[in-house]
Amino acid sequence: MKLRRLPPLHALEAFEVAARELSFRKAAEALHLTPSAVSHQIKGLEDFLGFALFRRMNRALELTEGGRDYLRVTQAGLDSLRQGSQQARQRYGRHVTLKISAGPFIASEIIVPALPSFQQQHPQIELNIETTLQPVDLRREDVDIALRFGSGRWPGATARRLLTVQAVPVCSPALAQNLRRGASVDLSDISLIHSTPLPEGWSLWAELSGVTLGKPKGDLWLDSYFAILRAAEQGVGLALGLVPMVNPWLRAQRLAMPWPELQAEIPQGYYVVYRPADEQRTEVQVFCTWLFELLNAQTGALAVDT
Repeated sequence: MKLRRLPPLHALEAFEVAARELSFRKAAEALHLTPSAVSHQIKGLEDFLGFALFRRMNRALELTEGGRDYLRVTQAGLDSLRQGSQQARQRYGRHVTLKISAGPFIASEIIVPALPSFQQQHPQIELNIETTLQPVDLRREDVDIALRFGSGRWPGATARRLLTVQAVPVCSPALAQNLRRGASVDLSDISLIHSTPLPEGWSLWAELSGVTLGKPKGDLWLDSYFAILRAAEQGVGLALGLVPMVNPWLRAQRLAMPWPELQAEIPQGYYVVYRPADEQRTEVQVFCTWLFELLNAQTGALAVDT
């Protein structure tokens, strides 16, 4: 029986990424290759197929009609191969690796300290944790589970809410002690620390808490939750702490709540996100359950005078 020729797998992967980015340079960065290597692989695939996949314009790429049609075939084939390979590894492999994408704060402050317990309970599951501030595309990137803060609505993904989040002002213990002496929430001598991913955070907290925010002394914008809490710890100003994520810092007295009674539940929350096709993967559900229990354990009682 004569075997039918197949295009090289690495060329298909290069085509898929280049078609998504419409850039050989960006595809090369994603694949850890040189742009010339990506261009060479695409040219070889075009020679194999007998038609052009891209229109190469001045500093731009555009898919041809044939390229658009073949991209659908390529994506379906690669997705099926990825899923089948994962299922085979899960069923027959000795160890299973889960690749987790998480923000730097939740990874370093919550997950990593608890990893010994996970490894003891589930020695057959190896975790590969990558930290990033950018959301990953689970449909295209080699990530099994992503931890995200937001509304819970992400196209093409299953999102499981981990916990309810309360927002509360936090600052250094010394600043909190001074603020408690006031009769109201007075911001005239305080800088507010804002989150660029959640620019409406302070106004939302004020609305939910029934507090009228005056004009602060200044405003500082940061894109990392870790940087926000670190700035508050250093006495830079007042930040919004997300309970229970901020609880370890409160317990360690790195931060304090000047007005602990002014906690407000916000609509956003922390979610564990994975592909719908991975719903039945045992290791995915094991990690989700472990993380749910870990995070909800953070909701233990806090002394309100911290």
